[in-house]
Parts: sequence; structure tokens; C-alpha cells
Amino acid sequence: MSELINNSEKRKAQLKELILKLHQGESQEEVRQELLRTLKNIPYGEVVEVEQELISEGLPEEEVLKLCDAHSAVLQGNIDLSGSKDIPEGHPIEVMKRENEETLKVTAQAKELLQSLDEFQGHDLTEIILKLRGFFNQLFDVDKHYQRKEYLLFPYLENKGITGPPKVMWGKHDEIRELIKGSIEILQQTDVTLDELKASA
Repeated sequence: MSELINNSEKRKAQLKELILKLHQGESQEEVRQELLRTLKNIPYGEVVEVEQELISEGLPEEEVLKLCDAHSAVLQGNIDLSGSKDIPEGHPIEVMKRENEETLKVTAQAKELLQSLDEFQGHDLTEIILKLRGFFNQLFDVDKHYQRKEYLLFPYLENKGITGPPKVMWGKHDEIRELIKGSIEILQQTDVTLDELKASA
């Protein structure tokens, strides 16, 4: 099927089929190539509807959560946001978007430092550990951001009948919280090694 699908119901059916292929073990790259061939861009609302339909049809939320990163990787750059409305400055959604952007900046800084750890082989790690603690302490503030989403946004979505995606996102939030906590615990040790620092990533 080489022609692009330009009908909402057909697009959603095709996206559902592609997501199920991921869950059946097909590679992300193969699914992504098929998505590019058949769908190109898909409106964001349809992505949410498809996830909701899959969960309503019996795909376990845990399974969706497990492959959440794969879904994101396949869809990256292929979601059409042209139908989304402008969000006024100060609106809770606009604030959450800005918080996401700031979190991405801190994550990028921490990642850059972690990727350069090999340069510090045989050196005193105190300064690096302090920098990493600072980054991960900042990242732990994401918990406040997640709580706002979980207690303000998710109930609103659930009242509109969108229950699956918020549950999956909440599960993803919990995973990230645990990863950050684990990294902070490693960084609190006084005798942490370079290998343990790498593992904290």
C-alpha cells in the first residue's frame, strides 16, 4: 500500500495495526517505515483515540506502558499538530509545556556529563558527583510537575472519556520517579566508582 491514507477511520485502523505489530515483536524501524509509507503524519487526537481503543479492546495497560517508548520512537516526527489550538500564556497546559522544555534541558545537560565520564578515569570524582547530584535533584522536581498533571489534567481527560492514555502516562511517571530516585541513591554514596556513576544513568 504505497498511497497515503487520508481518511480518519482508515488512518486509525492502520495506526492500530502498526502499534499491534510492535506488540507482536516487529522491529521499530520496520513499523516506522510502514508508517511513513502509509500514513506519513497522523493527527495527535487520533493517536490518543487509537491508544484508548486498544486499551478498551483488551490490550493491557501494562503492555502499552512497556512499549510506550517504542510507540514514541515510531511516531516521532510523524504527528500532525496543525489542528491543535494556540494555548494562551499562563494556561495550565502552557505552563506544563514550559516545564517539559526545562526538564528536557536539564536532562540534556546530565546526559552530556554522563557521556563524558570516561574522560575522568583515574581522577577525583567529587566535582562530577556534585554536578550530577545537582542535575538529578533538579530532575527530581519533575515529581511536582507530574503531580500537577496527574491531579489536574488526568481527571479532566478521564471525565472526557480518555482513560487509557492518562493511566499509561501515570505509569511512565512512576517509572521515571524510580529511576531518578535510584540515581540519587547512587550519587549519595561517598565511595561511588566511575562504573557506578555510569550505571546511575
